Amino acid sequence: MREAVRMILTLLVVTVLAGVALAGVNGVTAPIVAEMEARALQEGLAEVLPGAATFEEVPADELARAGGPVQAAWRGVDAEGEPVGVVVQAAPSGYGGAIVLLVGVEPGGTVHQLKVLSATGETPGLGSKATEPAFLQQFLGLSPSIELVKNQPPAGNEIQAVTGATISSRAVLDGVNAALDAARQLQTGR
Repeated sequence: MREAVRMILTLLVVTVLAGVALAGVNGVTAPIVAEMEARALQEGLAEVLPGAATFEEVPADELARAGGPVQAAWRGVDAEGEPVGVVVQAAPSGYGGAIVLLVGVEPGGTVHQLKVLSATGETPGLGSKATEPAFLQQFLGLSPSIELVKNQPPAGNEIQAVTGATISSRAVLDGVNAALDAARQLQTGR
């Protein structure tokens, strides 16, 4: 009996020490991780809407109607203070979790550029192909509502799904369409 109590107490002490150590490491690394994420976001904003000198974050109440996978948005302004477009962050559900992407939308309502910030749950070599430049470039210059086609060449406002990764392709498409709708609401007020 004493041996069992001693083992339980030893396990308890080890567990508490490990928890304290993990909390300490998290306390030290959390600000560093937050800074890296903020830097990656700023680089992403500049990449998807390069004509903007600054980005003004859209207040959450203005995005309330967007709903769906839309998480945040920024208005891009050039050096003279003129609007050059909107960047929308969307996180549609893919095959293995959220695919977080930035969509740069030009004032005319067309996709300027896309950047995937995170897609860790997509199957490597299959679903992850829906986050690669070859797939994402199909969206450039398109306006809402973009459609997905399989087993045939895309025409007009369509994109070709990645073979074997329809769920991931559809998720990116849903995110882009939601971003285009949100950008239209922000640019036109309706």
